[in-house]
Amino acid sequence: MSFFSQRMKAFASTTSDTLINPVDLFNKKLVHQKGYDFLRGNQTEFLKKWDTRREDRDIVGLMDTGSGKTLIGLLMLYSKAQEIKEPVVYLCPDNQLVEQVCTQASLYGIPVCQIEKNEYGRQEFPSEFSNSEAVLVTTFERLFNGKSIFGVNGSTDREIQNIGALLIDDAHECVKKARSKSTITIKRDRQQKLFNEILSIFNDALAYQGVGALASIRRGEASVIKQVPYWAWKNSIGSIQALLESYNEEAHPNIYFNFSLISNNLENCECFISGNSIEITPMLIPTENIPSYEGAKYRYILSATLGNNYELIRELGIDRDSIENPITVDNVSMGERLIISPKRIHKEITDNEIRELCREYSNYVNVAIIVPNETKASPWIDKGAKLIKTENIINDLNTLKSTNKGNFVVFMNRYDGIDMIDSMCRILVIDGMPTKESLKEKLDAPYRKDSILTNLKRAQTIEQGLGRAVRSGTDHCVSILMGSDLLSFISINKNKELFSQSTQAQLDFGFNLTENVTFTKQKAIEIVKESMGSCLKAEEDWRQFHKNMINEAQQKYSKVDLANMIKIAECERNAIRASIRKQVQVVDVNMKNITALTDGTSDEGWMYQFYAQLLNDLDTNRVQDLQLRAFEANGSLIKPLTFVKSRRVKRYSNQLSVFKKHIHQYEKGTDIAIKVDNIISLLLYSPQLYYKEFEKAVQELGEFLGFESTQPDMGTNDGPDNFWRMENVDLVIECKNNSINNISRQETEQMSSSIRWYKERYAEEERMMPIMLHRSDFLENNAYANEEFVVINESKLEMFKTNLRGMSEELSCKPPNMWLDSELDTLLTKYHLDEKSFVDYYSTKVKRT
Repeated sequence: MSFFSQRMKAFASTTSDTLINPVDLFNKKLVHQKGYDFLRGNQTEFLKKWDTRREDRDIVGLMDTGSGKTLIGLLMLYSKAQEIKEPVVYLCPDNQLVEQVCTQASLYGIPVCQIEKNEYGRQEFPSEFSNSEAVLVTTFERLFNGKSIFGVNGSTDREIQNIGALLIDDAHECVKKARSKSTITIKRDRQQKLFNEILSIFNDALAYQGVGALASIRRGEASVIKQVPYWAWKNSIGSIQALLESYNEEAHPNIYFNFSLISNNLENCECFISGNSIEITPMLIPTENIPSYEGAKYRYILSATLGNNYELIRELGIDRDSIENPITVDNVSMGERLIISPKRIHKEITDNEIRELCREYSNYVNVAIIVPNETKASPWIDKGAKLIKTENIINDLNTLKSTNKGNFVVFMNRYDGIDMIDSMCRILVIDGMPTKESLKEKLDAPYRKDSILTNLKRAQTIEQGLGRAVRSGTDHCVSILMGSDLLSFISINKNKELFSQSTQAQLDFGFNLTENVTFTKQKAIEIVKESMGSCLKAEEDWRQFHKNMINEAQQKYSKVDLANMIKIAECERNAIRASIRKQVQVVDVNMKNITALTDGTSDEGWMYQFYAQLLNDLDTNRVQDLQLRAFEANGSLIKPLTFVKSRRVKRYSNQLSVFKKHIHQYEKGTDIAIKVDNIISLLLYSPQLYYKEFEKAVQELGEFLGFESTQPDMGTNDGPDNFWRMENVDLVIECKNNSINNISRQETEQMSSSIRWYKERYAEEERMMPIMLHRSDFLENNAYANEEFVVINESKLEMFKTNLRGMSEELSCKPPNMWLDSELDTLLTKYHLDEKSFVDYYSTKVKRT
């Protein structure tokens, strides 16, 4: 270093020692590239607020997408490094965002660095990080894994790295990473011997939960998932520990890189088994095993939404006060986003027509599609779209950046972590609901059906997907939503409140373009194109309208109250930690608070099971009583050892009141038609239709018609495929949609078994009506039924679907909340969908050939 350079460095260090205010640092110390020498008003406001709270350990900041939160995060960390002279880390969910953050830092002159490899290939921290001279930018999973370069509690592989301050960007995604890195996943096709050994250990326990489910798992059915009962898991810890230890080597990376995070706490893990994989995951992410995170002096969270506040508290241990009092600033001018659903504008517009429309537009602009899985990706690929693969994603994104048209691409399950600014994407399609990846997440659907937490996660993922293409105030994009499951979710009014107010406004406008006006299908398509054209051309009247709409959204739309979720999250974390420490009274105090908040909600059953699980080794007298209460509230949960059959029939509201409630939850009549069309499409007697999809459609149908509708066989593989409880009748339903012949002996025996299930469980047998959904109403020669059940055969099913469609078409003719009780009662009666006539009209007696 030259003498002059040394003098400059020395002088700078003496004049800036006390310069820690982030705004002053930006204006007086940093050397920016041309055009990047200013802070936006909202960034300055945020940083000033943060500066007044800089002594708080945990701080959460909320800023809309495109508000410049990356720069804010870098300045917060750089400011803190100047103040405390300790290492600081900016944590991203993936490598692509690491590169984006480093690029941003270079524009503003903020010193950053990345983890390096030495001459032997070992990862090392750069000296600039260790000396607090630069912000380390890396992925969250570099910090959080069983072989972390930052050090792992109980391991001597690496020294524990001191961290003065860390910042988590896209924290919701980082929670998933932390959960994944502390979970051992054993794939049947890769580690069959280990899979079979673990399955064998729990054979008897799973058989008790349901012989049919165990048989399905042994056959390799991926859709069948069972949780190993927590008492069976605890009793087998020694065997599981020994098995995992024997596979804990580099040849098995799924164990090698994760095992050390949970190896000393296996008894507080849960085990889930499906036909193709086994998951062993902790009840609580073991943050204490990553001392660099747990012991960081300051922890900052930046997010566009606080929909994940439950997980931030429960899983990452972020202070509740920081969640309840986040730093917020007024919305900056956000880019224009037109969100539309052609199918909602006219229900006869097909998915194929929407795909063709997008393919045509790709000649003029870049079009990107986000899908949840290969099944959804396939028809887009058939239309000529290119599937973007993880290993080539950076190159493909660069291609989008260098061209402004001609790209037609599909991203699979990338609802977050990709930024497609400006002309990189002018039309974004979200095709289908995001799907759960882990077995634990997949079981949330039956375990916590209609839970606000489950729905909030879904809404957040959708909103993240929508945010991929509008990244600044000067950006604009058309977002198209399709897929009956996605449209059904968004069309329910209570789900809309789970989105940000800006997104609610955009959904409201785009989904009601043709409100109270009837058009032909062709005219509807023309309206779609006209609307898209205004946005794609960034017409001034559209831009001004959008700006006004967003500015008014805060006052016009309400947000769901998450106060109870915050309390529950804190109590859950406290209760789990108390259970680990054998503190029964602390468990009880926290669980009583939780059960008081969840009593009567869809989470009630799950919470009782959670309570029982925590007390398993602490108060055995109460455990099975709690599990029984859980199972009675939700038959999809773990079957208790001391199962007591209910001999009392619960009375339910009449069909009309429940049916009306379901109708009124939709915003538009078209939404009802879309929902019914989706159900009808799956009511098909065919060996090609997966039987579980048929059974799910029957469950949704019963619910839609106003009955209590469950799938007992799905939860325990003990009972009928479907069960409808009406006011005066109970339908015990067996579904045989894959059958191609007459009713077999095996099928009649299954029906007899389901009848016995009902008689063992309920006292009033006169309420029972066994019914089989089968293409034929004839018995095979060796089959016997003794007139104990009736059949909805192929012709009756077609009649039923015709009438169901007819009723939905009438319901689509006016807003759902405009229907009177008398009108709905007339519709149900007219189409023979009321309790009194349903069975007689659509079923027939069993016959012999």
